[in-house]
Amino acid sequence: MTGLDQLRADASSRREESAALSVAYSKTLAWLMPANFLLVIGAALLSLVAGATILIDTNLLSKISSGVLALVSGAFTIIHSKLGCEQYQAECKKLRSFHRGMASDYSNLLSIDEVDEFKRRLTALNDQVSATMKSTTALPFESALVAAKRHHGDV
Repeated sequence: MTGLDQLRADASSRREESAALSVAYSKTLAWLMPANFLLVIGAALLSLVAGATILIDTNLLSKISSGVLALVSGAFTIIHSKLGCEQYQAECKKLRSFHRGMASDYSNLLSIDEVDEFKRRLTALNDQVSATMKSTTALPFESALVAAKRHHGDV
């Protein structure tokens, strides 16, 4: 295998890895959606119902039930906040886009025929991935990563 062929194989491997990571972040976000719905929308709805029942006094719920709904709503909000769900999901979205873009960038390398230019660009892309991974605090769920790697070949 020539030097350029090896570099192309490395770029293809990196492309697959980036594509798999992008899919893994997408799967992680999709799996978080029901919990996010419950903790954010559920909390708001429970609080709304509890508040509306007290204000309207229609006897749909007792004052105790209203109080319980308000407490559960508050608990959902605290859980969502303390787990850092918003920050985690925002970083997952950013990383999903980053890895999708990197997969495309690695794919674009395959059109380069000059070894030194290929090497220079491959190193620059690898440096970008390395810098991003060093500052990443949100990792995709392990099961999402396994599923994504299975889909994109074992990377």
